[in-house]
Amino acid sequence: MRGLILSCGVQMIQMKKWALRAARLLAIFLLLAIVASCGNGHNEGANITGPGFVALDDTSSSFAPLLTVSYTSPTAGSATVQILSDLLSDGDIEFDPVQNAFITTAAPSKDFFGEDSANPDLPEFRAFHTFPLDGATGQPVVPGDATINSAVLEVFVDNVDFASVIPTFVDMIQYPFRGLSAADFDAPLITPASYRALDFFFSDEGNFVDIDVTALMQQAQASALPDFQVRYDLQSLASGASKSASPATSRSVHAPPRPMGNLMPRQNAGVNRQRSR
Repeated sequence: MRGLILSCGVQMIQMKKWALRAARLLAIFLLLAIVASCGNGHNEGANITGPGFVALDDTSSSFAPLLTVSYTSPTAGSATVQILSDLLSDGDIEFDPVQNAFITTAAPSKDFFGEDSANPDLPEFRAFHTFPLDGATGQPVVPGDATINSAVLEVFVDNVDFASVIPTFVDMIQYPFRGLSAADFDAPLITPASYRALDFFFSDEGNFVDIDVTALMQQAQASALPDFQVRYDLQSLASGASKSASPATSRSVHAPPRPMGNLMPRQNAGVNRQRSR
């Protein structure tokens, strides 16, 4: 009985947390819609300016972020593996400029990034995904001696709001496994070139977007990282000196369903991990 009460209590706390999160986002969206409709006393031709918001699905194996890596290894031969992100390491971080505060949300059903530049008082979101490379979460392994031939990051776009084009950076960073915190909002790049630039489009909504991250995965392998970890942020907000070159990457789009093939399901239980590869 005690266990049942505790379980119910945890579920109620989680439901309250998601309700507050949804209410906060809804309030932001409604405010932006009001601003858009009130320009110059009429709403003809009115629109919201700025980079906008993107929501990436992070639920079941059918839609969660997926990393596909093709490699050649002296010990393991040639292979192509598919690695689902670790839900308990994924999340997003919201920065509230009015309160000068960060709000970290781990393991949400949607990971948000973006903001509306028309109102500097509204928050900015950055999204984070972790793909274990050492099999710690039951996903396939990329051997430490492997040569990376190609790597594709696939995400399902739930929503694109307030702009038809969202200029985006995909940064390769490193943060604690299952320990996302406010410090990771501005975590440094693994190397000065550890990022790629691309656009998300309104037409991506309801589809999978495949992003070529071969160069990033090659850097991760050269650095012997146990995880491939990326952050999504806006080019207009994060284009500092270290990203002045803005190396672009290729992308493609395809509709669901995702071919499941030999895809291993997620295992979100505790992990007793050896950090070396």
